[in-house]
Amino acid sequence: MPSRLTKAVLPGLALALVVPSGEALGQDKHVHGAVAVNVAVEGNVLSLEIDAPAINVLGFEKSPRSDAEREAVASVDAWLSAGRDIAGVPRAAGCRLQSAAYVAPKLGRGHADYRPRYAFRCENPAALEWVELWALRRLKNVEKAEINVISATVQRQETLAPGNLRVSLK
Repeated sequence: MPSRLTKAVLPGLALALVVPSGEALGQDKHVHGAVAVNVAVEGNVLSLEIDAPAINVLGFEKSPRSDAEREAVASVDAWLSAGRDIAGVPRAAGCRLQSAAYVAPKLGRGHADYRPRYAFRCENPAALEWVELWALRRLKNVEKAEINVISATVQRQETLAPGNLRVSLK
């Protein structure tokens, strides 16, 4: 399968990843059950970007019709905009959430995707050996989690095994 250059922009960092055609961070196609996460380390900033179909975030993609669906949307919006329980890193890295960029997708008749972005400032970036993608625990029916990692020393794409949340940053 031919590869092509795909760019993903994270806060303060432009990523250029070579990925197989048709699997470009969810930007070219919307696939239920497939989630992409971009993880980047630049200096003392750890950036995360999640790309997930609404059906894997909420369990539905249509406009909410019941009180339970409206509550689910409100809960997800609060969680993603706050940036809490998104990821874990080694305590020694001393990372703190710096910014959360989240715009709720428009739910309606067609497909919808969630694409929140987060930046964490780390006091000791040398201790960033891994990141646990806690956000994957809250997603529904994820069959494939494709992770793109880039730092000064690493550029790789991997697929997490079901139940595995930890990604090496080395």
